[in-house]
Amino acid sequence: MLFQQEIYPQFRDADHDGLIGLRGCMRYFQDGHTYFMHAIEKGNDVIPERYGAAWIYTQYHVKINRKTGYDGPLLLKQWIQPYRRPLLLTLDSTLERNGEIVAYGKIETCVFDLNRQLPRRLSSIEFPDGIAEEIENDIPAFLGLDKSADGMAERYRKTVRVSDLDKSRHMNNLRYIEMFQDAFESGFWSEKEPSQMEIRFLSQCREGETLSVCSREDDAGVHFAAVHQDGTLASVAFFGA
Repeated sequence: MLFQQEIYPQFRDADHDGLIGLRGCMRYFQDGHTYFMHAIEKGNDVIPERYGAAWIYTQYHVKINRKTGYDGPLLLKQWIQPYRRPLLLTLDSTLERNGEIVAYGKIETCVFDLNRQLPRRLSSIEFPDGIAEEIENDIPAFLGLDKSADGMAERYRKTVRVSDLDKSRHMNNLRYIEMFQDAFESGFWSEKEPSQMEIRFLSQCREGETLSVCSREDDAGVHFAAVHQDGTLASVAFFGA
């Protein structure tokens, strides 16, 4: 099943340079997943109340070919890859303008039990068969990030506030992009101009807790980790060329 949606870029989704980049594209990919699941009546608008569960992301990757402005709509295409594992779904996405692919996305997601705080099988929410589709594409595979903060320096500390939360009562995954971007000033990002990012989620962040945002640089780009105060990792990320 191929899900398609026309999107009109908004200034609120732009980077500091006024163009739609990694953060804005990921917003559109998340919106697509939201609408896709709503269309088959398995979205976070209904499954928390019906099944005591919610979709959460375990990792995602975004690659942009070029930043875009506001001179016309974008066409979002999204589909679920064929899967064998009963827990995880991978959704591939493209954003097109006038037939040109301006960005790719890959999302790994699972159904999360809100009471037990553990992943659940897709069958537990009666996820329908026949939704996955094999579509030829050039979307890059996940990088496979190192689950470590070794060699990183703390840049600042982030306290999770109510505006960071989503329906699962955890920090919304899009807040992690902003949290990592805020580790450096705009001049740094203007010089680096990353064309891809990947974020992997390792544990949930809750209202009121404080995270250490850490980073290190190498020739490939900038590596990040968000670290709980007990030293365990909340997430790791990479922004690079």
